[in-house]
Amino acid sequence: MNRRSFLQGMAGLASVSQLPLLRALGAVPPTAASPGFRFVDVTSSSGIQFQHNSGAFGGKFLPETLGSGCAFLDYDRDGWQDILLINGMDWPGHKQRRSTLRLYHNNGNGSFTDVTSRAGLDIEMYGMGVAVGDYDNDGFPDILVTCVGQNRLFHNTGKGTFVDVTNSSGLGKRLGFSTSALWFDYDRDGLLDLFICNYVKWSPEHDVFCSLDGKHKSYCTPEAYRGETCWLFHNRGNGTFEDVTASSGIFDSSSKSLGVAMLNKDKDQSGWPDLLVANDTQPNKLYRNQRNGTFKDAAVEVGLAFSSEGKARAGMGVDVADFENSGRSGVAITNFDNEMMGLYLFGGRTSEDVAAQAGVGLASKNSLGFGCVFLDSNLDGWLDLAVANGHIDETVRTFVATWDTPSHLCCFSTMAKEVFGTSPRKLAADSNSQRWDAD
Repeated sequence: MNRRSFLQGMAGLASVSQLPLLRALGAVPPTAASPGFRFVDVTSSSGIQFQHNSGAFGGKFLPETLGSGCAFLDYDRDGWQDILLINGMDWPGHKQRRSTLRLYHNNGNGSFTDVTSRAGLDIEMYGMGVAVGDYDNDGFPDILVTCVGQNRLFHNTGKGTFVDVTNSSGLGKRLGFSTSALWFDYDRDGLLDLFICNYVKWSPEHDVFCSLDGKHKSYCTPEAYRGETCWLFHNRGNGTFEDVTASSGIFDSSSKSLGVAMLNKDKDQSGWPDLLVANDTQPNKLYRNQRNGTFKDAAVEVGLAFSSEGKARAGMGVDVADFENSGRSGVAITNFDNEMMGLYLFGGRTSEDVAAQAGVGLASKNSLGFGCVFLDSNLDGWLDLAVANGHIDETVRTFVATWDTPSHLCCFSTMAKEVFGTSPRKLAADSNSQRWDAD
């Protein structure tokens, strides 16, 4: 069953109250015990005023189903983490307001100041994700914003401002529906290279009509569109990049990529990074670094491409970490609702999905996960996992009772032995975490 069939099937159950039934069947986990700490929303008091603009006007364009990314970065190297929030914009022909990304400078006292215009970033674009890295090794972090249309590369001048170098760097004149991106040195030459995820072949001019009832337009799922290859750009060391997507073995026009994470599984930790790509309704990819400038996909043989039932799930967010403190990497991949999250442990040349045993499988079964991150939320030395949940269409509330499921933060410290037997391990889920207040 594909995603659209699932949604249509659920639409047919619109008159049934789903939540009590799911609870009775044990499909909705009980309320978790207090983890011993709590988060407080300080957005307004810290001076951050930001509203994401998806550009939605009723046309149900596919990019509107995805939120946008954010990043912590110390752009001025004053020792304090600043915040960059990516934004969308109104669609051509439906202009109502102007919206840009926002850069907030950390004042060092728990508050932030909007320096977007001062930093030269007051530019409209339909932004999706962001990757921060010092690609020219001048000591200041640069910014790559993935977009619907043309991605943008902003060079940090070191004077509190950024300059758009998209065209001069060789990244210009490439239109796509890009999502996540990652800076990494795949050939170990001391220069950061760039990997960019692309979703599907979509544009407003080639938008497809999809409907759950045959009458009213709904948001399409990625199954309605052809896939698109990810891109890999090699850093030449002179401020420009070379497209090595094909020659490196990355090219795959069937992919529908939303998330990417760097993975180093070498037993000797030699520093040759692999890439793990989460694909939506297509098999995930594990690009193994061949140490000669090329990669080979090993996701199927390792056990990361499909679910335990052999099906491609709706991979979205992905993170990699040693969450069991064993010295070996583990992987979390968020998926669509009714698919549950994937949580993998490596053993030898293969991996095992331990989401069910770990307790995150059932907890995520009725959630649609987007971003995820491993973090030690209570500083007890064990990584938790935080997941940001949502849905692609708010009209789903009419037939799915759990459409607005809150984000998950799963902590299994005292429960570790119950979940994993005698070996204490700990798990949880979120998006991107950094300490910005130096506490």
